[in-house]
Amino acid sequence: MPTSIANSILPSRAAATEIWFRRGLWAASILTAAAILISCGVMLWARNEFSTAESVVAAQSLMLEHSGTLYYDLNHYPYTVAGYMPIFYWLEAGLIRLGVPAFASGRLITMTAFLVLIGTCRRMVLLYTEDHIVAWIAALLVASSPLMFLWSVTGQVDILAVSFAALAFYHFSRYYVRGEPALSWAALFALLALFTKQTSIAAPAAIFLSLFPQDRKKALLFAAVVGGGGGALVLSLNAALHGRLLQDTVQANMNPLSWWKFEAQLQYVGMLSGCLLLMAVLSFRRLAGGRSRPLCLYAACAAAVFLATCGKVGSDTNYQLEMTVVLAVCAAVGLHLLDFLPLYFAGSKRWITLLVLPLAIHIVNGYRVLPNLVTSRVAGELVARAQLEELRPYVQPSGGLVLSSNYGSMVNLRQRLDVEPLIYGLLVHAGAVDPEPVRRDLIRGAFSAIILEEDVSQPPQTPFLEFIILPASQRMAIREHYRLVKHISGPFERDLFIYQPSGS
Repeated sequence: MPTSIANSILPSRAAATEIWFRRGLWAASILTAAAILISCGVMLWARNEFSTAESVVAAQSLMLEHSGTLYYDLNHYPYTVAGYMPIFYWLEAGLIRLGVPAFASGRLITMTAFLVLIGTCRRMVLLYTEDHIVAWIAALLVASSPLMFLWSVTGQVDILAVSFAALAFYHFSRYYVRGEPALSWAALFALLALFTKQTSIAAPAAIFLSLFPQDRKKALLFAAVVGGGGGALVLSLNAALHGRLLQDTVQANMNPLSWWKFEAQLQYVGMLSGCLLLMAVLSFRRLAGGRSRPLCLYAACAAAVFLATCGKVGSDTNYQLEMTVVLAVCAAVGLHLLDFLPLYFAGSKRWITLLVLPLAIHIVNGYRVLPNLVTSRVAGELVARAQLEELRPYVQPSGGLVLSSNYGSMVNLRQRLDVEPLIYGLLVHAGAVDPEPVRRDLIRGAFSAIILEEDVSQPPQTPFLEFIILPASQRMAIREHYRLVKHISGPFERDLFIYQPSGS
């Protein structure tokens, strides 16, 4: 074939490949949008919890709306811990005040933050690459992550905190890449992230470390505003609440670490975000060598926070969210720095073009997880509704105390928690809470109902702290002064056992 003809064919092939690649992105975008819509439909239809923590947060927001109190003394009723900073609770309580149901309130906040997060990641990658296709890929990597399908419709603080943190880093990047006067916005959103979830330190730490070699004065000023100003606000709130803010968000959050939990978290990172990690690692030299270096620092800081906290008893895959988002951004920018798109469109045989495989696998993995997730949530909701109707005669909105490990029923039937057994049991085990007041109330029959996921007449079924419900002395008090009045079957061996005072 003459050289002139070959040269004319090559551009046409590249153009055709690019057209098909764009069509693939459009197809993935449509599927992701449909998946988000399906998830939104399920989240608004469901009236019961998607996670235990969602019920605890909803109950505390209801209590805030009803009584104006959020953080509680560890040694007085209600024995529950508001383990996060106040912004999410305030927003959820505000929507509850407007008449939105508690679970729907939290989920609407989370979904809104998720959509903002997708847009922020797209704009951040566009800032670093000036490539609209790569920015599109970044948005898809975030939006189609299996973790996002799991947590973007759950009324917990994590997605809102990550969204604020990403906005902080985006506005810092405006300053770092283009020299725009946006550091004040970065500081504001960093503070909002910290006042949503107290472990949101990765973004401000990465911003400080990126600024310090270039402009120490601005780096120290940023640290003073975020660290000093934020610390002063925390101490002021803590003083106004007589020490309860730090007691709940720091002291009561010092859960023991578990090696099996840490190992499980690492396994989930490999399954859910392994492709992102692979793309980021393969492009690390390019990422760390240019103006995208702050992204590497952010990823390192997010990974450090994850590794330091993921082994806590009670942790879940939501601890991976910020690290996963940063890995998605790094992966997209890394593809750009490796010239992935030009090489792929040109039909190059270099190894870089093989990165289309982890890119596609990550996106498809989200679609693979979604049907099982939706099915399990629908089935779980139907079971929870049936259980709720069986619980209703035994749980009155007013009257005596109720001790329940089924937190969702407390949100729907009482709109408050009297005792949160898991965290209460951990605090008693750690010596931070005196178990005697509850034990005395159990003996005198002050609890009108006790709802547990275990038969207290039998020995505890598991040695793991995460599943310890009550101290042994209180289990004995229930055995001696309460009778089993109903046994409700549940999924995954999570049966409910209802006890009432023996004399009732």
